[in-house]
Amino acid sequence: MKIDSKNRSIVNIVGAPFVVFSVLYNQYSFYFLIFSIILFSLYEYINLIKSNSKITFLNLFVGFLWVSSIALFLPLYESENIPKIFILIIFISVWMTDSAAFVMGKKFGKRKIFPSVSANKTWVGSISGLVFSILFLVTIYFNFDKVWPEDFRLSDIIFIGFITGLFSQFGDFLESYFKRKLGVKDSSNLLLGHGGFLDRFDSMYAVSFATYFYLFLSGYYG
Repeated sequence: MKIDSKNRSIVNIVGAPFVVFSVLYNQYSFYFLIFSIILFSLYEYINLIKSNSKITFLNLFVGFLWVSSIALFLPLYESENIPKIFILIIFISVWMTDSAAFVMGKKFGKRKIFPSVSANKTWVGSISGLVFSILFLVTIYFNFDKVWPEDFRLSDIIFIGFITGLFSQFGDFLESYFKRKLGVKDSSNLLLGHGGFLDRFDSMYAVSFATYFYLFLSGYYG
């Protein structure tokens, strides 16, 4: 299928509402979302390795750990102390980070962070993504109740903002490095005009890992 602005827009129009629905509807829709992301991401990972390198037990194991880390959202989702909408807020905060980093970096960014890994990412964009992530969560904190784990404080909100703002970009850089080493631009064309599942959810792998362990170590989960 030819990729153009029309079918790219289809992914925009359908994708975000599908994620929102999957998170908020019930546990089965959320499990379906998470396992679909893992399966398609693993398919892309194996296909990229097979086509551009050599499959070994080690790189299969590392790849599985990488993409399956998003499953750490599942026990958080099942926790009675963590509202379901909290998971959705994490997703939205990551989207805010990515969007702010792209827009601000493209408009004002000049100095590149790691041009050998990702040619378009700038310091201005990266810092803007972090700031917007924190501001978004703080705004939600002061305007909406019952969307946070019980006894969540402002300091926790800011820390989660750092997680979504920093680890999302770390995940993005990690995937960019992986693709650069294999000499490819996108992980696939499954998501018309948006690359593949690895391209769209690379940030979430790192964020889910960091969010889980922050909530666990700080006593909000477990």
